Amino acid sequence: MLIRTRCAHRRHSATASGVVRRTVLSVGKNSQNIALRGTPKLAEQWFLPESPEFRLKLTPSAFQREMSLSTKQRLARAKKLSLPHIVQPQDKPGTSHHKPCPPEVVFQNYSPGEVCEVPLVLRNRDKVPHLVKVTLKSSPYFQLVGPNDVCRKVPPGLYTTVRILFTPGQRKDYFHQLLCTTENEEFIVPIWAIGGRAILDFPDQLDFSKCPVKYTTQKTLLVHNVGNRPARYELSTQSPFSVTPGMGTLDVGDAVEVAVEFQPLKTGDHSRSLVVHYDTGEDTHTSLHGRAVDAHIGLDRNTVTLEKTYITMSNSATVLIHNRSDITARFQWKAVDTEEQEEQLRLRQYHRIYQQQRHKLYSFLKEREVDITCRERLALLNHTFQSEVAKIRGDPMLLDDDIFSLLPKEGEIMPKCSAEISVFFTPQAAQVYERTVYCDISGRENRLPLLLMGEGLGPRVHFHFEELNIGEVVVRVTHRYEAYLINKGPIEAPFKLIPPTTAMGSCFTFLPQEGIVAPEKLQAIRVSFCPTIRGEFEEQFCFHVAESPKPVIFTVRGSVTGPTFHFDVPALHFGDIAFGFPHTLKCCLFNTSLTPMGFSLYIPGDGLGVPSVSSTTQIGKPSSQLWRKEVRVLRRSREFTINPHSGTVRALGSQDIKVTLCPNTVGDYNLELVLDVEDVGRKVFALPLTARCIVPTLRVLNPVVELGHCCLKVLYDEKVTLVNDSDFPGCYCLLPQEHKEEAAAWYSSLAPSGIIEAHSSVQIPVTLQAQLLGQCSITAKLAVFGRPGSALEICLECVGQGPVVYVHPREINFGSIPVLEDCSKTLHLANQCEIPATFQVEMAVERSCWRIEPSKGVVPPRSEVSVAIVANLNDTVKFQEKLKVFIENNPVTIIPLQAVGIGTTVVTDKPLVPKLDLKSCFSFSRCFYHFQLTNRGRRTQRLYWSTEGFRTFRRRARAPAPAGPQGKGAPPMPRPGSPVFKLCPVQVDLRPGQTVDMVLEGCSSTVQEVKERLLCHAVVGKETAKKQILQTDVICNFICPAVQMSPRAIAFRVEKKPSDVLTLQYQPLTLKNTSSLPFSVVLDLEQPFLVCNVNRKPLPANCNPLTVGVGKDLHLCIRFNPAYKNSLISWVVKKVLRVSFMEHPHVEKIPLRGEVCFPNLHLPTKAVDFGCIINDTEQELNMEMTNCSPLPVNYHWSFLTDSQVNTIRFIPSPPKFKPRSLKKRRVFLRRYSRTESVEELTETPETTQDSAQEDSALEDSVLEDPAQEGPAQEDAALEDPAQEDPAQVDSDQEDSAQEDSDQEPADAQHSLESEVDFLVHLPLALPPQLATKNRCEREVADTPGACIASPPWHLGLGLGWMHGVDEER
Repeated sequence: MLIRTRCAHRRHSATASGVVRRTVLSVGKNSQNIALRGTPKLAEQWFLPESPEFRLKLTPSAFQREMSLSTKQRLARAKKLSLPHIVQPQDKPGTSHHKPCPPEVVFQNYSPGEVCEVPLVLRNRDKVPHLVKVTLKSSPYFQLVGPNDVCRKVPPGLYTTVRILFTPGQRKDYFHQLLCTTENEEFIVPIWAIGGRAILDFPDQLDFSKCPVKYTTQKTLLVHNVGNRPARYELSTQSPFSVTPGMGTLDVGDAVEVAVEFQPLKTGDHSRSLVVHYDTGEDTHTSLHGRAVDAHIGLDRNTVTLEKTYITMSNSATVLIHNRSDITARFQWKAVDTEEQEEQLRLRQYHRIYQQQRHKLYSFLKEREVDITCRERLALLNHTFQSEVAKIRGDPMLLDDDIFSLLPKEGEIMPKCSAEISVFFTPQAAQVYERTVYCDISGRENRLPLLLMGEGLGPRVHFHFEELNIGEVVVRVTHRYEAYLINKGPIEAPFKLIPPTTAMGSCFTFLPQEGIVAPEKLQAIRVSFCPTIRGEFEEQFCFHVAESPKPVIFTVRGSVTGPTFHFDVPALHFGDIAFGFPHTLKCCLFNTSLTPMGFSLYIPGDGLGVPSVSSTTQIGKPSSQLWRKEVRVLRRSREFTINPHSGTVRALGSQDIKVTLCPNTVGDYNLELVLDVEDVGRKVFALPLTARCIVPTLRVLNPVVELGHCCLKVLYDEKVTLVNDSDFPGCYCLLPQEHKEEAAAWYSSLAPSGIIEAHSSVQIPVTLQAQLLGQCSITAKLAVFGRPGSALEICLECVGQGPVVYVHPREINFGSIPVLEDCSKTLHLANQCEIPATFQVEMAVERSCWRIEPSKGVVPPRSEVSVAIVANLNDTVKFQEKLKVFIENNPVTIIPLQAVGIGTTVVTDKPLVPKLDLKSCFSFSRCFYHFQLTNRGRRTQRLYWSTEGFRTFRRRARAPAPAGPQGKGAPPMPRPGSPVFKLCPVQVDLRPGQTVDMVLEGCSSTVQEVKERLLCHAVVGKETAKKQILQTDVICNFICPAVQMSPRAIAFRVEKKPSDVLTLQYQPLTLKNTSSLPFSVVLDLEQPFLVCNVNRKPLPANCNPLTVGVGKDLHLCIRFNPAYKNSLISWVVKKVLRVSFMEHPHVEKIPLRGEVCFPNLHLPTKAVDFGCIINDTEQELNMEMTNCSPLPVNYHWSFLTDSQVNTIRFIPSPPKFKPRSLKKRRVFLRRYSRTESVEELTETPETTQDSAQEDSALEDSVLEDPAQEGPAQEDAALEDPAQEDPAQVDSDQEDSAQEDSDQEPADAQHSLESEVDFLVHLPLALPPQLATKNRCEREVADTPGACIASPPWHLGLGLGWMHGVDEER
């Protein structure tokens, strides 16, 4: 059995007729009965039984019979037993000892309130008796007859019967479970109650018989609901069948029309099922049958051949489609045979569109890397792609061909009729076309093929003569002809010349080379011919005609002849020529023909390499190898130059020719000057050429040259005489010196090469430079151009000597000099010769305390150079070293050096001595000066610091961390008799090169200028005595912060008239720093005042201290909230703005005063007592009423009409705080507390009154009554802030803050509730508007004659009530 569900335990139930139910069960000890209400959600999966009867599909008639059975009839058909569902495994898996009969209990066709009973038989199939316990959980619908949850013993082979009662409440589906338990297993018997069912009377079978293929055949069924509940159903089937509507609802007894359509695409028999899905989970199946056949529909012919048609023109034919059937046939012309091929075409279009869209997307992403419209553009591209895909998907893929077209492409043919189809043929090229098209028509399974054939004709064009014979023509002479191209066809003929590929064909020119010949017209073509090649020729020229398979050929034949010429001399004789000296001869070439002649001249026996070298070129290359030896080259040099060597001689004209010979080969020349004539041939004529090359003989007049004594590396000039006794000029060169690095002397020449004329002499300058001391002799070589390897030799002799330098003094003593400072002496070097002397000075040892400036250089001839010897000692001891002086080509000179160091080698990184000015610093604040001490000496030093006039500092391990003046880590003030400044550490050991951090700390409790002298003593190395090494004067001016406040006092006064609205009041405050140091201030102010910035924005509660620069102003605003106290009684408040400094304990105070005036009246008594009055008599009392406010008061009296008396009853609650003093409550207020009692001017007076009322309840303890103010209080508020002890103020604030923090309640609303609770404890009669506070209840009692005043009178009572509150507190 295949079961797919989502529950822990699954079961299936089926009736004998094969009804398969779908449900989800949950079994076990916690399972309960389920009422199936006929919804598909209670039956989620299909259960496929294993027996063959369950595999049969349920027909509508069988379903109707099944639903008509009663409970007893259904029980009688349940004969076959099946294994129960085992909940707990037994000893032998796969077997069960008990079988229930029936396997599931089903109640059907019952009535509400009617009791139904079904027996359940449990048979023991084992060979031993078993105890069976049947358990049915409590349910209002299902019960067991007899005891429940009782064990029953069943003998082997026998059975026990359990009876189940069912009492339905409604006619709906129910489900429950019966649990059977034995010693080895537990199994479940499902209990079903099937309520009402909808039954649609569909037929069991629907046969369409024979139907045309690809045609829709429809049958309509009238279906009734013969069940006992409304039907909610869904209809489904498979292709080629379809059903409408797909779903619906039908009441009991109603009917609906259902249309079933049969549209087969293939011939043959087709069978499917029409499935009715009920909302209760049942399905019925109606068998659908149909047979598809081909209808009598076809074409009148299978091939259509159209007449030959010129391109760009059209031809047509007709074909008939005969419909001899009884249906209306719909046809479409397609390009492919099957739907599979059509789908392949559609897939290709999909791929093409996908590639296009992909390319557009990549291009867009590449161009728009960052664009705010990127998302919109991507959405547009996606929408375009989806539109194209939808267009292809909806495309019927009709025939679309540029050559053959059929009209109409689609349509309908009525029964027993024919349709005429027009076939149009529009060729695009001159060729034979064949196309097969297919007619997809209703009633035929396969598409009907139609073969279309046609031939396209191109233009008919030819020349009026096909061949042109031009006879004999002269080379390079232009000849012109004309030909005519004729078009005998009905269409235009575009033509174009195909360029010729032969040499003779390139000599022809056709104009025009392309164009269009109109129908029945001709085109004249001009032909130009300028031959460049002699001989006979025959050329064919092809003209391509558009849409024509073959080109039009035009043939030209003829013969070309060449020109005549001669030279004016029979030969060229150069005679004898010196080696490397050019010689030129002239001749003239005459053209005796009537056409221009192109010529080219060359000498075959001449070299093919680089041009020969002339003597004028060679003298500029003294290092060339041609002077030393004969150079072997791969190609002989080119010795002849012809100018011009090629050109054109005009008709009957001439051309002068120059031939130049520059010989580089000794010997005779017998060559020819060869002439090539263009378009005639090569070696047309040869002119003889002769010459001889000679090298002259040269000699040196003074082959030995003596220069005497020469200083090293000094140039000495001398001249050598060269003589030429021959009849030819010569070329010479003094060769550069070889192996110059190893030579004792160097020679050179300013004019090493030149030309010597015949029978003459020249003087060659020679420069000699001695390189080594002593006698030296070298040989110079003089080469003659043309005689490599046989150079003339010249001997040069001299004696080399070096410079003479005097060094003084011979000993240098610096004496006692300060350490770590430069001290210099001068060493003099005097050059007493004519050459410069190179020197180098260095110390004998490395890492010396002396340095040389400069350490090396050159002493000019007959001059003196001073060298500075600088000493920089790093210890207070005696130093002795030696100085070495090296002079080129002279022995080394040793000079002793001596010096003694004095002072100290301990240095500071910052200026410290002789005076350190720390400028200004606030008193009560520490000032620090950090510096470093470094031992630059060679020995360890122990340093001791002290202050002049005071005892030695105490040694401390490290400097104390700086702390603010108002913190707990404030610096202790120096005791009387102790220095203001101290150093840390006071004693330190410094190893050589070691650096230590030092801290100079100063603090003063008084304003003064301090000047103290610090002394530093040191014990150097292993010495035992201390000596003073440093002394510095420390100066510092300790000041107190000075601030200029404008104004010094701030007062607010607000008069509340009946039409006025209380708004926030602002007054400016300016703080100016008049001290010489910047400082940071903290402002402390209590409500109803608040500190704001210049823009009237309140400063935040956690605001950082405000920094004021030197001479800068801090602009602020003080805000006063006149509605802070929610009362109509005039009131005055006085506060002090405390300006504290972060750098100093000094505190500045600014007194603040706020006054709010209301129209108030004062009554001398709080009650009017008439005493005892006799009936029907009158009594009059007088009472004096005073206007105690600065404003006029309008008032009126009225009596209370409801005679109410107000009292206050207190609800007990745990106390949340202890009573606090007024002083501590003032300290409890936050520094920059915000009030929300008054908003901007746009708020209504009611909102302002409400918020002010809440704030006044919290801060009443800090407000003062103007009637209780006294001179003593004003004096205390305005006392001098300088007289207040900062330490005492801070201590009081810390104590009060600690006490307040201990008394704070746990909940978040302690501030307002605490105030209200405190007021409630007062034995007073509260006003009505304040009697509704938290934890208070108002009790109303009838009191005849009670009277209450209007708002002006009420203000007077409120004033007295507030006096009572203040006194009680």
